[in-house]
Parts: sequence; C-alpha cells; structure tokens
Amino acid sequence: MIACRGGKIYTGTAIDPDARYAAHRAGKGAAFTRANPPVAMLRCAPFGSRSEACRAEAALKKMPRGKKLSWAREPAGTCPPDLSGSIMVRMSPAEEGFEGFDGSPRQ
Repeated sequence: MIACRGGKIYTGTAIDPDARYAAHRAGKGAAFTRANPPVAMLRCAPFGSRSEACRAEAALKKMPRGKKLSWAREPAGTCPPDLSGSIMVRMSPAEEGFEGFDGSPRQ
C-alpha cells in the first residue's frame, strides 16, 4: 500500500515490493502512480501465494479510505478477518506530513 500525492492510496501486488516501489517512484509503474506520484510505502504484507495476495488486494480496494488507513497503521500480525493470512509489516514510515495521511480529512 502506497501513499501518493494528493492523499490518494495505491494498492497492488509485487514479488519484490522494494523494486516495484522504486519503479513507481521513477514513473515506470502503474498509470495511477504516474499521475499520482508516490510519497511513502505505508505497509507491505507478504502472503503465502499470489492468489492470497490478490484476494487481500481486492479486499483492501473495497474498504473505505478510513479502514485502509487503519489497516496500514496496525502492528505486525494484526489484520481484519477478510485479510487474514501471513501478514507482516515491512515498512511503515510516519504518515504525518503527507497531505491527507495525518488523519485529517482531505480538502
């Protein structure tokens, strides 16, 4: 899960999240991140298989914004029931200072 400029959130799957994040930052990732450049990786969670990761991605994308941000802030090993599996936080930089990611409503 990536925080993007303008307070938007990008969620995707990758075998190598660090390389994928670098590609997004370089403007070589998804069209969404080219239009809304990334500012921070909020959370990265490994899964046992690609299908598990895709199911979790789909569940995250259906969540309202507040629940997505709550999930991004959860400590390692905790997740909503619809995202259960092998969840672990790899990188969770402070969100303060990123427009729309400090808990305040977006303008």
